[in-house]
Amino acid sequence: MMRPNAHSSTVCARCLSRGRLFSTTAPSRVSQKSDALPAPPPTTGYARLTNRGLISITGTDSTTFLQGLITQNMLVTNDPNRATRHTGSYTAFLNSTGRILNDAFLYPLPETEASASESPAWLVEVDKNEVASLLKHLKKHKLRAKLKLRALDDGERTVWSSWKEHTEPRWAAYNLESPASSPFSASSPVAGCVDTRAPGFGSRIITPGAEDLRSHLPDETHVAGSEVDLGSYTVRRMLHGVAEGQSEIIRESALPMESNMDMSRAIDFRKGCYVGQELTIRTHHTGVVRKRILPVQLYPADQTATETGELPVYDPSVELSLPPSGSNISKVSARRGRSAGKFLGGVGNIGLALCRLEMMTDIALTGESTQYTPGQEFKVSWTGAEQESSEAQDSGEVKLKALVPSWTRDFIFSGGVRNTSHQNRADEGNRARDFVEQLGEEEEARRHE
Repeated sequence: MMRPNAHSSTVCARCLSRGRLFSTTAPSRVSQKSDALPAPPPTTGYARLTNRGLISITGTDSTTFLQGLITQNMLVTNDPNRATRHTGSYTAFLNSTGRILNDAFLYPLPETEASASESPAWLVEVDKNEVASLLKHLKKHKLRAKLKLRALDDGERTVWSSWKEHTEPRWAAYNLESPASSPFSASSPVAGCVDTRAPGFGSRIITPGAEDLRSHLPDETHVAGSEVDLGSYTVRRMLHGVAEGQSEIIRESALPMESNMDMSRAIDFRKGCYVGQELTIRTHHTGVVRKRILPVQLYPADQTATETGELPVYDPSVELSLPPSGSNISKVSARRGRSAGKFLGGVGNIGLALCRLEMMTDIALTGESTQYTPGQEFKVSWTGAEQESSEAQDSGEVKLKALVPSWTRDFIFSGGVRNTSHQNRADEGNRARDFVEQLGEEEEARRHE
């Protein structure tokens, strides 16, 4: 099924991250840059994620198969009956050395479709460019497991991100494995989960076909605002320090904790064995995570960094050429020193970078002195040989400033998952009860309208 022309001009996140100019007829470079950059994201809205693909896994062994491959637990935590989870979640596939192959979202297939196939059934959402490689990885581990693997065709299902700033999704209680039921009826073909990669970041929703999200969820309590393009969603991601896809979470190089997957609830440290568990669990119990992905503010090379808040400020009018993904970050000084991190991607004057915390931020991980110096500037320099396209400029340089969101700072200072897991479980239980009561009150009010 072909998509309407209204959405055919969507720009993919990977192209945005290269800082390429998308118009060749504009009279000046400044206007070219302004036309190419997406609008700032609204506080409420939803976006069609055309850069994501889906794989279905069906069959009697599908749950145990995934349990041995992903960082998330396929079973309900602390359930003595070892019941299969009924909610979606953020997760990752690792290689044998504990490096990330793919960041992913996992969803149970809606009951109406699962009953028509072999049950249980799951949908795995990954970077669209990585569907073939993940399928190859899954088939390598399939062996004699009773399951079927299939990549969904374009238009068969659509991936959405929906958000309402500073508000938990309506179905957050359901996502916490409480007794609350799904916000969708048993006959609904819609699947999804709460996006836990940043506080109040919104929901991930999967709908059948290529129709607008409103045709499936017209109720404002489920989806609010209007549709925006993929570029605005990408800007919102980067403002929150959320990396996505293998252009930013580099395949077979990125580590789960450095990619904030512990903070995003993508890892269950209490589950059994899975591929890549050894290094992950050892780092969790004994190691210190010295690098993390953070949002960064970008500046021209001849400009001094200015003070901002805890998050970058996006200005689509700022003209900047961006470095290629993986470029080294260094101090602005005459002497070439140790790399301070790696630039991962950006849009306009904001981006994401893997940063050495004790060099680029004021966070001290141990009692020892850090390499951080207030006022120290950092830069990324690159040459044409590092660029993916011959159309890009021969060389360039930008300055950047790493920013630490409050939730990241709180997570690190609290000791991470290791010291907060018990309190988190209690907090989640209280939140679940609160949401259940809230939903009950809303349903009661609706019946009396």
